[in-house]
Amino acid sequence: MRARPLGVLVLCWTCTMSAALTSVAADEAPGGSIRVTTERLDLAIALEGATPVVWRACHPSCARVDAGSGTSVRFVGEGDSPVIRLLLRDSEPPVDLQRLRFAAELGVDERARIATFQGDLPVEGVRLVTSFEVAREGYEVVMTARVIGPNATAFMSGRRLELEVGAGRGLFPPPAAGFAAMLERMSRVVAAGGSVRAIGDDGREPTMLRAGDWMGFRSRFWTMLVRSDGPGVLEPRSGARGALGLSDERGRLSWRYTFYAGPLEKAALTRADPQLGRLLFSGLWFWLRPLSFGLLFLLRGLTELIGHPGAAIIALAVSVKIFLLPLTVVAERLQEQVNATQARLQPGIDAIKAAYRGEERTRRTIALYHELGVHPLYTLKSLAGFMIQLPVFIAVFDMLAEDFDLQRVSFLWIRDLSRPDALAGLPACVPFFGCDLNMLPFLMSGVSLATLLRFRSSVLTPPLLRRQRRNLMAITALFFLLFYTFPASMVLYWTSTNSFQLLSQELGRLRRWT
Repeated sequence: MRARPLGVLVLCWTCTMSAALTSVAADEAPGGSIRVTTERLDLAIALEGATPVVWRACHPSCARVDAGSGTSVRFVGEGDSPVIRLLLRDSEPPVDLQRLRFAAELGVDERARIATFQGDLPVEGVRLVTSFEVAREGYEVVMTARVIGPNATAFMSGRRLELEVGAGRGLFPPPAAGFAAMLERMSRVVAAGGSVRAIGDDGREPTMLRAGDWMGFRSRFWTMLVRSDGPGVLEPRSGARGALGLSDERGRLSWRYTFYAGPLEKAALTRADPQLGRLLFSGLWFWLRPLSFGLLFLLRGLTELIGHPGAAIIALAVSVKIFLLPLTVVAERLQEQVNATQARLQPGIDAIKAAYRGEERTRRTIALYHELGVHPLYTLKSLAGFMIQLPVFIAVFDMLAEDFDLQRVSFLWIRDLSRPDALAGLPACVPFFGCDLNMLPFLMSGVSLATLLRFRSSVLTPPLLRRQRRNLMAITALFFLLFYTFPASMVLYWTSTNSFQLLSQELGRLRRWT
């Protein structure tokens, strides 16, 4: 008896909202869909199922992207499987909402363009009304669904609506060679309670979400996330696309979901929800994230001052080296202490190695350390000098890897600072190294080799100096392998850092000579 007044009330509310909108003709696009475009979003929603069949996000605008500048991603395109769909669970007989044919109406208000779809459910007097409010300026899309009609309450009794969200094809990066595969990946995430956590590919356990919690997918530069205005249960799906299902209690008649489908860019994320700002540098320890944001702020300021991000990365490397000079001095002093200790120990160690073997060699070596007052772990001093600078290196590299604004930015021969520099294509693809010749890693390694070959020590003996150079050459080779397929921005930064080190070293030698 209470269902009829509720249905009338919902119908009146729907009519009132429709009257408040500025009505626009709902022209049907080819393929039976309605097109909704704004400054940064482009959606086509099918009349069958009221499901988006095209969903494109653009930065800074779709007009700029269509003119040949800016960047964009297609979460779903013509011929792709839908990235979102509504499902009726615990339904007997089953109801396939994707096969419903909807009538559509377009409207606009001061904040959004709105597409409203109405379709009859297979029960007399019950309709499903789905609307999409596409933000005029941002990347948010608000999707609402309502079951209306005099028999709506009885129809939904024992049933529940589920929103299934999949990762659009634009979030799946192309295969990356070498260690760059660590950066180029898609992951499922939940942003809740002031933190971001990843959902493992093998996760099958449902997760309880509160109202306002976000869940979805992210790649290196783009993300598609959704939150519900009510609590729900998140259920991972199996399959290549790793879809996520979000459902709530049975018997509800209305639902509201907010999507953010756009770039991992701080201003856009925080405008949608301050909580989404935690997606940036979410892989870092909490105490390193402020450092990455500070470095990003510095890079933005240098870009404004110099006028180009590539030159600003070089300036950032110099700035960080200058900032770290006190720590560098400490590290160099510790290294000099280690070198001096090695020089004192080496004659005795060489004599022990020539005369003894096995346990006796070990015993006499320990006795030599004790006699000269040297701790057996004295070499860790040089490692400590490196470790005190390591957090800055981690923070700056994570910042450069996730800097959205470096996409498609060219510098010198580099076509895209967010990708390897790819000076020329190789005749054939090489395992681990990929299909392109990257020049920056060779330049980086050349500067490193020049630095260590020009290095002189007043305390190391020639044999110890040669040994140290061999060790540093091995480290240089490892860095070459690590950085070869990394984005050009990261390699450019490290090359600039090494160049500054070489220049400082040569200036120091000139001062000593004069």
